[in-house]
Amino acid sequence: MGQSLDPKLALFYGRFVQAAYTMFRRDPSQLKPEPQPGDIPQGWELGAWIHMSDFILNDKEPEFYGVVCREAANPDSRIIAIRGTEGAIEWIDDAAALPRSFRQVPGTGRVASGFDKIYSSLKVVKRKLAEDRTVAAIAPDSPAAQETFGGSFADQLDQLAISRELARGKRRTAAEARPPRPMVVTGHSLGSALATLFVMENDSKKKFDITTSCTFASPRVGNLEFARAFDQLPINSWRIVNTLDVVPKLPPHIPLLLEYDHVDTAYPFKSSDFAKNSLVCWHAMETYLHWLDASYALRPECKP
Repeated sequence: MGQSLDPKLALFYGRFVQAAYTMFRRDPSQLKPEPQPGDIPQGWELGAWIHMSDFILNDKEPEFYGVVCREAANPDSRIIAIRGTEGAIEWIDDAAALPRSFRQVPGTGRVASGFDKIYSSLKVVKRKLAEDRTVAAIAPDSPAAQETFGGSFADQLDQLAISRELARGKRRTAAEARPPRPMVVTGHSLGSALATLFVMENDSKKKFDITTSCTFASPRVGNLEFARAFDQLPINSWRIVNTLDVVPKLPPHIPLLLEYDHVDTAYPFKSSDFAKNSLVCWHAMETYLHWLDASYALRPECKP
């Protein structure tokens, strides 16, 4: 299923997930985050961010959960990165769900109902850039004049991309055939599950040309049918997993009852070789990045 894990590329993609965590932790109440120097890897810029409404405790308030970044040299090339939940109890709550059909792509197996519900709450919020002023002036009713979009997560990202393409003159109308849109999708913990669902939806709708799915500490997203359908997709799929981490063991695989299974391809490691043993250290994004590159700092409380 695609090329084998490239640690340098995986570290690069993981830095976008870490940026989402950094931006959230800087001000958890912010709904219009602005990256600071050093947040987004050099050569890339924040084009939009992702809101999510967690189903835990029926919380309907949106929270900042991820970033949509584009390459400065090729604005049609994007990386989507989604962070996970914060707190050990929430990890378990996120995974404690009965299977249901994935609403965006029926017929591809069943997924954890909690993940499906959260995925349906994702909202893309456009960051205003200099180019948007041009298209708003010449076509005020175009998608570029909007800050948010309607439809599924893939539909919203498509509308965002159309607005950018119109602004840069890559297409004359929204109905015109789209240009190539290379994309990498990455996430950690719950964000990995949401990234996996997006890859499956995109395969159905063909909005973007996804080359790689790089996930960290992903739980089991769906049942055997879903996992095997995902495994047939013509992409690089790197599922990086700490064998001590609790989250990748959820939801449980119980034959005939809860037949959850992981998507390919697993790249396991054991963090006790270089970090303290604890729930937090096993699961921390910094632990995963340190495994890819020992020069990447662990959390202070995880240093041996």
